[in-house]
Amino acid sequence: MKVKGWIYIQYRDGQVRRTVSTKLRATEENLKKAEAMKNEIAKKVEIKKSDLKYRDLMKTVESKNSIKDITIERAVEIYKHKLALTSHSYRYRFGVAMNHFYKIVPANQKVSKVTYEHSLRFVKYLIDRKLSNASIRTYYEHVKVLFLFLVKHKHLLSSPLNTEVLPRKTKKTIMPFEKSMRDDILMAAKEADVTFFNILVLLLLTGLRPIDLLKIKVRDLNFAQKIMFIKISKTGKEAYNPMSNLLINFMSKEMKYIMDLDGDQLIFEGYTVPRLGRRFRRLKSRLGIKERYVWTLKTFRKSIGTHYAGFLPIQDVALLLNHDEVETTRAYYAATYIDNVRNKMNELDERSDDPNSISITLAKLDNLGNKNPNK
Repeated sequence: MKVKGWIYIQYRDGQVRRTVSTKLRATEENLKKAEAMKNEIAKKVEIKKSDLKYRDLMKTVESKNSIKDITIERAVEIYKHKLALTSHSYRYRFGVAMNHFYKIVPANQKVSKVTYEHSLRFVKYLIDRKLSNASIRTYYEHVKVLFLFLVKHKHLLSSPLNTEVLPRKTKKTIMPFEKSMRDDILMAAKEADVTFFNILVLLLLTGLRPIDLLKIKVRDLNFAQKIMFIKISKTGKEAYNPMSNLLINFMSKEMKYIMDLDGDQLIFEGYTVPRLGRRFRRLKSRLGIKERYVWTLKTFRKSIGTHYAGFLPIQDVALLLNHDEVETTRAYYAATYIDNVRNKMNELDERSDDPNSISITLAKLDNLGNKNPNK
């Protein structure tokens, strides 16, 4: 509102009406600035309302806890207020996990009636579906966190889910694309759809997870400094990744359209991980690639990791793959590093011009033994 030539913003905070001076003269230009200020205040008020609603809901639930048991469906409804603070990918996986869990325990079951036996049946159900150990552990962990939430807020005395029923973690062998398979995939993708092809190439050149690549906006790319800004969905952290000359040249040649986009636009507008996954599975089917869990979109990430692990220090590969711990990189790419060390050892051992070479010493000892058989 305008008061004596100045702009003020008035809003209600709960039961209290508040008035804020924008310190702006009531001009046409300043009205736009005031509108932006009003929108910022509105956001803060909405966040506060949501937070208060969540706390009031939890107080109500906790106060009634001693006299009222709740169903799993109701528990999930309450938990979703906290779930809203997590990433989209986390919420999606939680939804998938609960859909699996409902095959064992119906949604209208009371949480107090869920038992240890249900957890065993849940794991068996996931195993029977031939899911990978990693997927089984992920889905089980999501449901387990829900029940720990219920324990924390006094709906349960203890959680019926514990980790002892889970299959052991398996250390997978890294399986990058063979060159012929990689070339066939990229060629088929380019023939099908240029955008689809560009996405696969960028997965290969950046080593990013599909969900992180699809969230990149034009303003996240800094061609002058040759770096890109990324938000890592898995950890919620932010990072800067190097842009190689190969990546920059490819984007300059094949993705010129991004130069005409606004900074806030996605470089792959309209693509989601599920859509990308479906297209990749159809492409594999056309090419006769049958292994469902061996060759996936994440194989592009494994391929670049394996490639650079043979040439770069492990710290550099960890930086490229956004691993928090170098040990994580070492665990996944140990075989590659071992091969690299062995090759360097062989190269040094076979140098005939090195007087300190161990092979020369052994050869001399062997000749000495041949001349003196009794020794």
